[in-house]
Amino acid sequence: MKLFLIVTLFIYSVNADEYLSYEVEPFTDEIVNGINALNTTWKAGKNFNGSSVQIDTLVPTHEKLWSYPRDFPIRKYGSCKLPVNFDARVAWPNCTSIGKIYDQTKGYPSWIYTAVGTIADRLCTKHGVQIDVKATVEHMVKTNVDFKNYYNSANIGQALKYWAKNGIFTVESVKESSCLPLSQKCQSNEIKLDKYFKVTNEVLKYESEVMKSIKLYGPVSAYMEVYADFLSYVSGVYKRYSENYVGYHNIKIIGWGTENGVDYLLATNSWGTEWGEEGFFKLKRNAQQLGFGTNPISTSLMPVDNEKDIPRSYVHGQLFYLAK
Repeated sequence: MKLFLIVTLFIYSVNADEYLSYEVEPFTDEIVNGINALNTTWKAGKNFNGSSVQIDTLVPTHEKLWSYPRDFPIRKYGSCKLPVNFDARVAWPNCTSIGKIYDQTKGYPSWIYTAVGTIADRLCTKHGVQIDVKATVEHMVKTNVDFKNYYNSANIGQALKYWAKNGIFTVESVKESSCLPLSQKCQSNEIKLDKYFKVTNEVLKYESEVMKSIKLYGPVSAYMEVYADFLSYVSGVYKRYSENYVGYHNIKIIGWGTENGVDYLLATNSWGTEWGEEGFFKLKRNAQQLGFGTNPISTSLMPVDNEKDIPRSYVHGQLFYLAK
């Protein structure tokens, strides 16, 4: 028995750059022990308060995401001095949406908190507009975007393209809305239109551009390839060591820094506060940890004041509810 333990630890620790086997499954003691035996930049453990969570509620899109929006233009910024550490929560303390952690395991689509959250963040940092992300998500979910719906994917680009084509409205909730389905307009006494915004999206090809975009305008949304070990992340700077691919996911990058000499990007997840560092995680920089060809997206919003340029109709998917 003692010899078996020695051999097992040797297999795990012989080379910290080797990957764990494809056969090592998520949520198991084997993957937790394997990562921790590597003595790497992060720790693995039991998340979700020990409760059983289905992978499909966390990462519903298992195929490679060939529909990634590659037609977005590439954004390049000019010279911009970047600090060693940056946290958008600190830079914009009044924009509370930046640091909120939500829980998609309750039955919401995997893209929705990242897409709505990033729009909310940038409406606040640029225009001082506070959005109730929870209320906005719940109203969108009511419009047939349910847990098992086609839209329960990891393709935030689909939502961002829609908003780029149709724009968004900020609205005030006058009373509980009952206007369903998606194609039906709300009654005028249920919501009050506030402002209309045009939306533009650009991809950020290089990490330095991601950091500049966050510093200048706020958090960015991103695709991320998820492997089995990420599900057991509890602290530190994550670097992938699993070969067991489980699917695509969407996250929000809100800053960066250095921990124990390791550079990282700071991100929020949407798996609740019982995962990772109370819902947050650090992702090793300069290591393609998001996956290959999965560039983060910078979204800009421009208010439209000319009435003739404002659409005369709208659907739930365009409505962002103002915080009360």
